[in-house]
Amino acid sequence: MSNTKSRRDALKMSLGVVVGLPLVGVLNACTQCSKPAAETKPESQPTGAPASAATESPAAAPAAGAGAGGETLTLIAESDATATALNYKQDKANVPANLQQEKAGVPFAQQSCSTCMFYKAAGQLEGGEVGTCQLLAAGKVKSGGWCASWGKKA
Repeated sequence: MSNTKSRRDALKMSLGVVVGLPLVGVLNACTQCSKPAAETKPESQPTGAPASAATESPAAAPAAGAGAGGETLTLIAESDATATALNYKQDKANVPANLQQEKAGVPFAQQSCSTCMFYKAAGQLEGGEVGTCQLLAAGKVKSGGWCASWGKKA
C-alpha cells in the first residue's frame, strides 16, 4: 500500500509541475478508491441513507435522465473546481477566442467532448448525448462541450 501511495504522490508532483496543478484534484479523488470501505464512509452520512447521496458532488447540477446501466445522469457544473481549472464549457460556443486553437492537427471547429479521447458516451439527457470524462469524474459532460485538455482520439 505504501508503494502505491508513493507512486501516486510522485505522479501528483510531476503532474503539478507539467500541467500547472489542474489535474492533481483528479488524482486526489483517486486516493479514495485505494482505502477500505470502512475508511471511506463519510461521518456526516446518516444511517440508512443511500450510498449515492454521500458521493454526490455539491457542485454538480442535478438532471433527470438515466444512462444505459440505469444510473441517474448528473451533469458536472462549469463551476466545479476541476471543470474551472480545465476551462470546461458545456457548449463549446462559449469557449473564449484565445482558447480556440488547433490541437494535434485538428481545427477547433472539430473539437468537442464527443471527439475527445477522454470521453465515453453514457446516455441521453434533455435530447442530447452525455457521457463520462476521465478528467471530470464529478459528473457527466455534454457531447458538445469542450475543455482545454481535449485530446485527439486514437
